[in-house]
Amino acid sequence: MKINDIFSQFNTPPFLFVGSGISRRYLNLPDWKGLLSHFTRIVSDDDYSFSYYENLATSAEYTQGVYPKIASLLERDYNKLWFKAPDIRTISEEKLEDVKNNGLSPFKAEIASYIQSISKLNDEYINEIKRFSEISRHHISGIITTNYDSFLEDHCDGYKTYVGQNELIFSAIQGIAEIYKIHGSIENPETIVINEEDYDEFQNKAAYLTSKLLTIFMEYPIVFLGYSISDANILRILHEIVNCLTPII
Repeated sequence: MKINDIFSQFNTPPFLFVGSGISRRYLNLPDWKGLLSHFTRIVSDDDYSFSYYENLATSAEYTQGVYPKIASLLERDYNKLWFKAPDIRTISEEKLEDVKNNGLSPFKAEIASYIQSISKLNDEYINEIKRFSEISRHHISGIITTNYDSFLEDHCDGYKTYVGQNELIFSAIQGIAEIYKIHGSIENPETIVINEEDYDEFQNKAAYLTSKLLTIFMEYPIVFLGYSISDANILRILHEIVNCLTPII
C-alpha cells in the first residue's frame, strides 16, 4: 500500500507530528548530539570534548535523560566562557540586550543564532520541499513539532505559529492551519527546551498540552514525520496521552 492510498482513507486532513529528521533532511541541521558537540568544541577545542560532558552526565543523577543533563552541564560552562570571551559571541545586538537586561541565557541565544546561520535548503530535496508546501495549503489540518528551526513556518503559507506551552495556554487556538512549536523556537531563544531544568518544567506544566494533544489525537489522523519510534520525547508524550484514556474492557 502506498502513502497516497493511506491518506485517501482519512475522513479529515491529518495533523503532522514533525521531528528533527525533517530538519536534518531539508536543512542539513545536526541531530541533538551534533548540536551539543558544536558547543562543547567551543568550550574546549578537543576531540574528546563531547565525551567529557557525556562522562559527567552519565556519572551524575539525571531526571530527563543523558542529553538534557549534558546540556545543563554544558550551558553552565559555556555561559561562564561567553561572558569572559567576547570573540565567541555571534548573536544580534537585540539578543545581546536581552542577555544584558532580561536574563536570556547566552547558550540558548547562541543555539538560535547557530541554527539560523547554518539552515540552508538541501538542493537534493527541492522538489519534495515544494510539494510539501503545496500539500500544506489544503491537505494538512495542522502541525505539532519539537523542532526549533523555522522550516515549517517558511514553507506553510498562512499558518499561525504558537511557540511553547504558554502561548498554547493563553491564546485562542482554532485548530486549523496552525503550527504548535512545543519545544520552543529560534525566533524566541528563551523558549527553547534543551536542558534538564527545561524538561523538568515542561513536564510539570504538561497537563494542558496533554489535554490539547489528546483532543487532536481523537479528532484527526496523526502522521509522524522525522521521528524514531524510540524517541524519548515522543514516547513520553504518547505515554501521557495513553494515561488519559479509559481502558476498554
